[in-house]
Amino acid sequence: MEIKKVESHSTTTLWSRSFLLLLFGNFFIYQGILMLIPTFPLYIKQIGGNDLEASLPFAVISISALIVRSISGTAADTFGRKPLLIIGMCILIAFNCSYFVASGIGIILVLRFCQGIGWGMTSTVLATIMSDIVSPKQRGEGTGYFALSIILGTSFATVLGIEAMKRYNFEVILLISTILVGGGMLLTLGISMESAKKHLKPKRVKKGILWSDLFEKSALLPASLCFLHSITFGGIMSFIMLFGQETGIENVGIYFVGHVLMILISRPFAGKLFDRKGHAFVIVPGIALMIAGLLMLSYSTTTYMLIASSLFYGLGYGAAHPSLQAWAIARSPGERKGAANGTFLSSLDLGYSVGAVVLGLIATHTNYAVMYRISIIFLVAFAVIYGYHLIRNKQGNLKKNENSEKLA
Repeated sequence: MEIKKVESHSTTTLWSRSFLLLLFGNFFIYQGILMLIPTFPLYIKQIGGNDLEASLPFAVISISALIVRSISGTAADTFGRKPLLIIGMCILIAFNCSYFVASGIGIILVLRFCQGIGWGMTSTVLATIMSDIVSPKQRGEGTGYFALSIILGTSFATVLGIEAMKRYNFEVILLISTILVGGGMLLTLGISMESAKKHLKPKRVKKGILWSDLFEKSALLPASLCFLHSITFGGIMSFIMLFGQETGIENVGIYFVGHVLMILISRPFAGKLFDRKGHAFVIVPGIALMIAGLLMLSYSTTTYMLIASSLFYGLGYGAAHPSLQAWAIARSPGERKGAANGTFLSSLDLGYSVGAVVLGLIATHTNYAVMYRISIIFLVAFAVIYGYHLIRNKQGNLKKNENSEKLA
């Protein structure tokens, strides 16, 4: 009877109503929140802020989201997904509206920090819901499409925010952002949470919060690898425009067109390959392509070279990143998937932040081309750590087989 239940679950279609609602809801929420990333600095400058103050809205929301992610994951495992999701999205919408009446850069930054709490809660719970409604045998494919909704939401958000800022004012952008987040909230409320109930952690009374509850140990390896490759992507997002100015390449934004295109192309086969063959068959070629793409980017002097580098890096990123998240979820116990997602997404935030700061310091002492070459070190470290894990895992399996043969 137990075996039949598992088989029945594994044959469930990926494209359920709940999964579609999740993808579209996640797309709108990411688009609504992230369209403020490129536009807030312009607004801060308009109201008299300097360059440092203009960079702070992104920094403070990342810091507060990073702080709250692991706590949110543990809370979602204990108290349920829907209450945390509703609270998180209400915080997002409430603080979006608060910017309409905020005056002064200091007040805006405080509000932005508070909004990051809602962002950390919402994004973590949505990722946890995804791991609930996707069957284990379709985890690689399902996680890939979920990651795609984030990537597309981010890309559209950047374009929509910049174009709206050119034509209108920041108040119009806030209105559009609030509508998008509200629409995403309505969609996600229609998701069935029945599959999440079996993953909930039994509630127990204990004195204080254990540090071990705030992160999932089994997800630390994939999260650490995610941190390393996210440093390089953080450098690309932060400095690609300045790199274009340095090299004289016009329309450098076309880099992200190639990046997204290759992620779209990689999704149908990368997720299925993960489910059938395992993470090594996707992550190893993925990281090799990212190294090649980053090296090509550092030597790019024409638009064609820039596009070629984006295709290599985008294909590698589209294969490696969702596979790392699927691997983190697969390694974690059912009742700790929220904490696993919180751990993984925290490493993503941390990687982007470290990439922007550390690589920025390198660029000030060299140039952006050299900075991108040096950033390859983080991907090499990724390859070394992951390779060591694969070798140790293989040796462990050989020892188990030898012991089994001796016992036989």
